[in-house]
Amino acid sequence: MQTSLEKILPSKVVLAMKKCLNFEKLYEIRLRTNKPIMVNYGGKYFVLSTFGIKETIDDDAFIVGEGVINDIVVKASDYSLYAVNEQICAGYLTIRGGIRLGLGGEIVWDGGKVKTVKNFSSLNIRVPHEIKNCAKRVFNVSVEPQIKNTLIISPPGAGKTTLLRDLARLAASNAPIKNILLIDERNELAAVANGVAQLDVGTSTDIISNCSKEYAFESAIRALRPDIIICDELFGQSDLVAIEEATLSGVKVFASVHASNHHDILAKKGFENIAKKRLFERYIILSSKHGPGTYDAVYDENFNKIHVF
Repeated sequence: MQTSLEKILPSKVVLAMKKCLNFEKLYEIRLRTNKPIMVNYGGKYFVLSTFGIKETIDDDAFIVGEGVINDIVVKASDYSLYAVNEQICAGYLTIRGGIRLGLGGEIVWDGGKVKTVKNFSSLNIRVPHEIKNCAKRVFNVSVEPQIKNTLIISPPGAGKTTLLRDLARLAASNAPIKNILLIDERNELAAVANGVAQLDVGTSTDIISNCSKEYAFESAIRALRPDIIICDELFGQSDLVAIEEATLSGVKVFASVHASNHHDILAKKGFENIAKKRLFERYIILSSKHGPGTYDAVYDENFNKIHVF
C-alpha cells in the first residue's frame, strides 16, 4: 500500500507523510487544485504540512499546484489514460493494493454518454485497511444457525468495505466449506493484480472484478454456483433487481449500502420494496461514533433490534 502511494504522489509529500504519519491510521488523502492537502487520519481530517499534520491552515501547508492532480492520475494509469478510460468515466481509478482514486474534473459528453474526464481538479485517494477478525462480533448473526441475507448500513468512511472483506474471509475459511463469490466492482475489496488477490478474502472465494453487479450476478450464479454472494455499495434499481433474483435463486447475499440508519434505507428509492419483501434478514448498522468501524446495532428482517453494542 505504502509503495503504491509512493509511486504516484509527489516525493516531498511522501517524505512529509513518512515523517509524521502511521500509515495504518491513514484513510484518505484529499487533493484539490490550489488548495491545501487534507488527510483523514484516524477518522479525523487534518491539513498536511512540511512538519506534520495540523488542524489549521498556515504557511507551511502543502498547496496543490496546477497540473499536480493530472500528473498523479497519469502515473496511476501506468501512463495510459486510454487503457483505464472506462474506470475514469465511472469517476474512479483503482491501483495496486486496492487504493481507489475518486476523480473530480470536467466531464466530456458524447451522444448523451460520458466519453471521458479531463482537467482533473479534485482527487480523493481512499486507502483500504485489512483488519482481520473485525467481523467476528457480528459473524454469528449472519451465518448461524443458518446463513442469512445481510445488509450493512453505513455512512461513507465508517468501515463497511473493511467489514465486508472480513466477512468474506471468515465465511470462506470456516467449516463447513462454503463457496463465496466476491463481486469486486471497483477492485478494492480483494485488490486483484495479475489474477492474484492482494487482500485476504478467504480460501474458498471466487472473485469477479471491474464489472457491474448486474453482469456478475447474471453470469456467475450458474457458472460458479456460489453459496454466498458478497458485494459492496448497492446503488440503483439494477443492483436491487440483481439482489432479488439471486435470493430467489437460493443464493445468500451479504451487501452494503450508504446510509446512516435503517430509517434512511426505507426512504431510498427501491429499498422500500426490498424491505417489504423481507429479502434481507439481518441489518448491521455501522457508524464512526468511536472511530471507523463502530458497531451500533443489528436488526432483523422486520427492523426489530436484536443486538445493541
